[in-house]
Amino acid sequence: MLAVCVLALAGCGGGDGGDPPADAGPLTAPATATATATETPGDSPTPEASPSTEPPAPATLPDLTGRSVGAAVLAAEKADVDYTVRLQGTGRQASSWGSGEKVCEQSGGPGTATFTVPRDGRDCDGRLLHTPKPTPKPSKTRESGTGGTSGGTSGGTSGGTTGSGACELMSPAGNCYADGQFCAKKHRGLSTHGRGGEYLTCRQDSGGVWRWSDGVPG
Repeated sequence: MLAVCVLALAGCGGGDGGDPPADAGPLTAPATATATATETPGDSPTPEASPSTEPPAPATLPDLTGRSVGAAVLAAEKADVDYTVRLQGTGRQASSWGSGEKVCEQSGGPGTATFTVPRDGRDCDGRLLHTPKPTPKPSKTRESGTGGTSGGTSGGTSGGTTGSGACELMSPAGNCYADGQFCAKKHRGLSTHGRGGEYLTCRQDSGGVWRWSDGVPG
């Protein structure tokens, strides 16, 4: 019994050197599972860009030179631009202006504007809008009674002149006229009181000569 067991063990053992039995299958290495990581899109939302904190750039008006100041002011107000209206040639700020007045000049940078308008009654070139009427020259008045009085006195001294001496017109020599005396050219057709107080008129006689006459023949 002991011998049978020994033989049985010898038949079940492997080959020499620890070889595996002939009917054993091929040896295979255990499969190693390799996990391949696959990236998947994240489910978290993309953070929004923060709004800019820089203030907007100030507006700049186009050149409105030649336009009416009313339109220029309206454009500045719509664009939220600070504006000033000044009188041309004075540097002073205008207290009032007509909406139809033209803008002679525009200056200023972004966010500001200065409109220059002409002074009252003038255009952008400084010329008067309306030409004033010329001042009438004082008309020459006839010689006053005082002159006549002095003339009458002078004539009375030299020629015995009588009368009131109120001569409106006198001869080139400064004397009162008398009836029948020649008239000066500038007195033709005029009337005056003569030396004796008579009322004389410078008219042509029958011969066509200009003489002073009281209208009474002789």
